[in-house]
Amino acid sequence: KELLDLNRKEDCKMPPVLKGNNGAILQWKMRNISHGRMHVVTDMLSEYGLYYTHPRILGMIHYRNGATQKELADEMNTSPAAMSASIKRLQKAGLIEKISDASDFRINKIKLTEKGLRIHDDTFDKTMAIDRRMLDGFTAEETAELFAYLDRVQNNIDKMEGRERNL
Repeated sequence: KELLDLNRKEDCKMPPVLKGNNGAILQWKMRNISHGRMHVVTDMLSEYGLYYTHPRILGMIHYRNGATQKELADEMNTSPAAMSASIKRLQKAGLIEKISDASDFRINKIKLTEKGLRIHDDTFDKTMAIDRRMLDGFTAEETAELFAYLDRVQNNIDKMEGRERNL
């Protein structure tokens, strides 16, 4: 197969060693897209005093109203220690509250406060606007085609179970 020159953009700061390896170039570009989005969202969140992961946690609490800290950590695939630190920050900011379970006082259910719900809704709307703007200039057909290509890349990665054997 003929390799494409995907390293055309002068300012992309891509290591020259990647030239000729389209898979590595694709990974580099996807990483840059992800980091760029993260910076835009982080800038937006700074006005609320939130970290990048907090809106996701607020959203999970909102949709799983009354979840425990352990349930949140499991569902978000994060460590209990990391979730504990985030819960403490969000509680200190007045965005969430812990409520003892009536049937077992050892269990605390986590719920959004009114302030937490307001900030969740506001940051959700702003994040969705950022995500829509990422596809500015794309037609519906181009967007569908892009997603289909990315699905194929994801399927290829999913097939790499036991990667060492398949490489």
